[in-house]
Amino acid sequence: MQVWSEDAVVSQKASEMDLTLGPVSLVVRDLEPMMNFYVKDAGLRMKCIDDHYVELHPSEESSEPLLILKHDPRAEKTPTDAAGLYHYAILLPSRKSLAAAYLSLGNAGVVFDGYADHLVSEALYLTDPEGNGIEIYADRPRSEWQFDEDRKVQMATQPLDIDSLLAEVSGIPKNGLNTFEDGAKVGHVHLKVTDITRSVTFYQQLLGMDVMSYWGSAAFLSVRGYHHHIGMNTWESLGGRSVKRGWAGLEYFTVNVTREDFNNLLAKLSNSSIPYSQDPERLFVADPDGIDLLIKPSSQSTT
Repeated sequence: MQVWSEDAVVSQKASEMDLTLGPVSLVVRDLEPMMNFYVKDAGLRMKCIDDHYVELHPSEESSEPLLILKHDPRAEKTPTDAAGLYHYAILLPSRKSLAAAYLSLGNAGVVFDGYADHLVSEALYLTDPEGNGIEIYADRPRSEWQFDEDRKVQMATQPLDIDSLLAEVSGIPKNGLNTFEDGAKVGHVHLKVTDITRSVTFYQQLLGMDVMSYWGSAAFLSVRGYHHHIGMNTWESLGGRSVKRGWAGLEYFTVNVTREDFNNLLAKLSNSSIPYSQDPERLFVADPDGIDLLIKPSSQSTT
């Protein structure tokens, strides 16, 4: 596979695919505390339950889960320096929903890791009982996003104005607030990778992504001008270990594409050295660190 210099990575303009993200699948070692956290504390709804598999939805009305938990008590804890999940991020439909999530989680006794204003979005950060990072966020209107002369989106990590956020739900009784509502979805995933240039190259070539922001040790990629669908960093994992089967944590994340893009991807993969497997309605593709993507066709446009 071609390896680009940092300048080439930053300047590359890729063709844009039409995609959204779908459920994140986690392998968990101890299901009960995870269920207590996600269902009792966070308020997700359980569907398709058996002894080893649980789908968690934002509401009873939602057709697609946010999260899939697969129980494997023999799974090994993922090493700190390994590739894998940094966090997955749940996008809420409004700033009011973010304020409701903040209060609802706080009322349940959930401890936050932090809060941030990223200019393009506002975010809450927390960690589940097995150490999987979670971001819950709401986007600012795209009309408020700022871009530099190279069309790179301006993002930062600034303090979140909690008082302003809570004004969104002023006067609403606490028992009337839910952490998630219908319309919540996976907005992006942030990965730990071992070689930033190699991973950026892979996602550009496979999914036609543009680099929206590049910090040397972190990169943020998307299609159609979004601030990022995939983030990646080497803060703990530079030169570290690739994903090993049998580890707890991220099993795969889902990419939903149009039928046309799915067919084009299949043709591209059949003429490449990228490892993948397929059945008629989905593809499993491994990135350079062994992180799996589940790619599925959607009957409708994903934008």
